[in-house]
Amino acid sequence: MSSPTLLDSNHKPQGAPESKASKNASEMALVHNVVLRGLNCIYLQAPNVTDPKDIADFMLFCDAWSCVLHSHHLTEETVYFPLLEGQCQEKGVMSRNHAEHEAFLPGLLRFDAFVSRVKDSGEPYDAAELIKIIDTFGGALERHLHHEIEGLVGLEKDQSIDWDLVGKSMAQHSKKVADRVREVPFIITNSDMTYESGIHGVRFPPFPWFVHQIFRWVYVPQLQGAWRFSSCDDYGLPKELPFA
Repeated sequence: MSSPTLLDSNHKPQGAPESKASKNASEMALVHNVVLRGLNCIYLQAPNVTDPKDIADFMLFCDAWSCVLHSHHLTEETVYFPLLEGQCQEKGVMSRNHAEHEAFLPGLLRFDAFVSRVKDSGEPYDAAELIKIIDTFGGALERHLHHEIEGLVGLEKDQSIDWDLVGKSMAQHSKKVADRVREVPFIITNSDMTYESGIHGVRFPPFPWFVHQIFRWVYVPQLQGAWRFSSCDDYGLPKELPFA
């Protein structure tokens, strides 16, 4: 699998004010880029992790990445897609997203099983096997993450969609169910505040500044070793991958 291509997160037509549809597409792309950065961190560093303590931390990082992906897609399937499907003029427009979720799920579950065997059952870490597993679903996952944004952009002209309701419902549910120890610190340390000249830094991750501080001081330190493998520090500034 080659390095995943990050998504364009600025879907506002040039010279035009940001529409509610383009805002939804941009915010979804930012989440997808967190997933892609995390997968890239895993793929690039997996072959060079050899020390038992590093392996343990790396498996926590892999587990957190999978937790973010599962949680995001569950919220899409149960909240976001049904709302869009119910409002779209074109029915069935979300069916491709569901089919693509199902296509890469078997590989993701093999990834989860590998991480669990190493993390929880003491099975020896085999980097080659982990890379092989990612190769079975990484490409399909990357394509899906791109297709989904293209689909949202394609709904720009559908005036029947209440984008405020759709976006707010997705955000509220995501915050409600997020794992504060694994998911949120993973998102914070894989959200590049400098991406696209830093135009998204104010609104993503979608927390007030003081909530960011609480997570930096209280939750990020709980699995500090795992975030060594992240693409950014806890202020969202890109850093070198220590095992790449």
